[in-house]
Amino acid sequence: MIRTLLSASVATLALASVASADAGDFKLSGGYTYVDADSVNFNAVTVRAGYDFTNYFGVEGEGNIGVNGDTVNVGGTNVDVDMEYALSGFVVGRLPVAENANLFARAGYTTASFDASAGGVTFSDDDDGFSYGIGGEWFFDGYNGVRVDVTRTDFNDGGDVDSFGISYVRRFGVQ
Repeated sequence: MIRTLLSASVATLALASVASADAGDFKLSGGYTYVDADSVNFNAVTVRAGYDFTNYFGVEGEGNIGVNGDTVNVGGTNVDVDMEYALSGFVVGRLPVAENANLFARAGYTTASFDASAGGVTFSDDDDGFSYGIGGEWFFDGYNGVRVDVTRTDFNDGGDVDSFGISYVRRFGVQ
């Protein structure tokens, strides 16, 4: 599954970079994401690449790398839990609300890897599921901007996970 998602992301980015020479809007962004997974919370660094085919429709690929984990008490034992990574691909619908601002909704798929360790024993697990969210972007000068978003992932084995992100966005292409 990870290979498929990575291959699709690479293909999307390659097509977007070729297409951005003629028309459209290619974006790169990086920022911070807070991940709330019920009783465990994570912080992550987020990188994202996207391509808007029109003012209303686009795609994006996203990668999150966990930068610190959380400790939970299970049956009197402290367990350290870390998010190793999460990879996502989304279809994005946009609604321009001003010349340099838009609101968006997105839907896609996420795969993630988590580690838990206690007493010298480490357990790793991967999970994936459907993701959907909303957010907004505002560009101060047409090319540089800020993005905020909220996304929920319905993992197949691990329940619902909510993430809240803020990122710097650099836009390339036609304005």
